[in-house]
Amino acid sequence: MELLQLTYFCDAAVTQNFSQTAKRFNVPPSNISQSIKRLEDELGAALFSRTANRVMLNDRGEAFYREVSEALGMIRHAANTVGGAEEERVLRLGIRISRRIAMQAVAAFQSQYPGVNIVAEHGDHTQNDDFDMIISDATFAHPEFVKDRSFREQVLLAARKDLLPGKVQLSAADIMDKPFITMSENYSMYALTQEICRDLGFRPRIALQGEDPVYVRRCVALGLGIAFVPATSWRGQFSDEVELHCVGQYSRDVCIYRRKNIHAPEYVHAFYGILVKEFEREMAET
Repeated sequence: MELLQLTYFCDAAVTQNFSQTAKRFNVPPSNISQSIKRLEDELGAALFSRTANRVMLNDRGEAFYREVSEALGMIRHAANTVGGAEEERVLRLGIRISRRIAMQAVAAFQSQYPGVNIVAEHGDHTQNDDFDMIISDATFAHPEFVKDRSFREQVLLAARKDLLPGKVQLSAADIMDKPFITMSENYSMYALTQEICRDLGFRPRIALQGEDPVYVRRCVALGLGIAFVPATSWRGQFSDEVELHCVGQYSRDVCIYRRKNIHAPEYVHAFYGILVKEFEREMAET
C-alpha cells in the first residue's frame, strides 16, 4: 500500500470518475484504475461499484475513504511539524454564481471542519489563480484548473404579478417592450440576457443594472422591470409579489472547477464532496 496509491484513491472517491482523477494527476486513466484495483486486491474488498458508464464508491469504500483521508491529513500535518512550518488551513473559493447553494455548502463544511478558514470572493472579477475551487457558468481554459462537474439549470423570466398576469408561457411579443433589470456588464447574467433576447429577435431595453443579486430581485419585486434569472440558484429568493415565467427553453451550466493539486489537503476534497451533494440535492428539487 503506497502513499500515492492512497492519494489516487481519495481523489477518485470524491470525483467517482477515474478519468477526471487521471487528468488532475496528469497520468493515463489506466494508471488510476490499475492502482485502485491493486489496492482492492490487497485489501481483499471492492471499494467501488462499477458499471459500463461509471464507478460509484460503495459502503466499504466510503468507510475506507473516511479513515484514509484523515490519515493523509495527519501525515501532511506531521511533515509540516517536523519541518517547523505551521500548516495553513485555508480554503479559497471563487464563487462567481450560485451563491446561495455555495454558501449552504460552506455552512455544512464549517460544522465539520471548524478549524479551516474560508476565503470566499463573489463576482466575475475573481482571479483564477487565487482559488482552490471556482464555481462559474463560464468556460475557461487554465493550466492549473480542471472542470470536475457541471449542473444544468433552467433560466426563467421573473416579473411582478401585475406586469404579466395570468401567463405562464410567454412569447417574445409579451416582453419585448418591457424594461429589463439585470446584473452589470461584468457578470455573466448580463451576457445571457442579451443572448436570449437576441435569440428571441429583439434587443432588450435595460433600465437598471446592479452588482448585487439582492438589488436585482428587489427591483423586480417593485415592478421596475423584468429579469431573466437562474431558476435553481435563485429559488426561494423572490418575494410573493413575483412570478416566474417560461420564455422558450433556456438554461445555463453551473460548473465546478478545481485546482490541479496532487497534495491538496483532505479538507479541500471534503468540501468538494459536500458542494457536489448540495448541488445534486438542489437540482433534484427543481
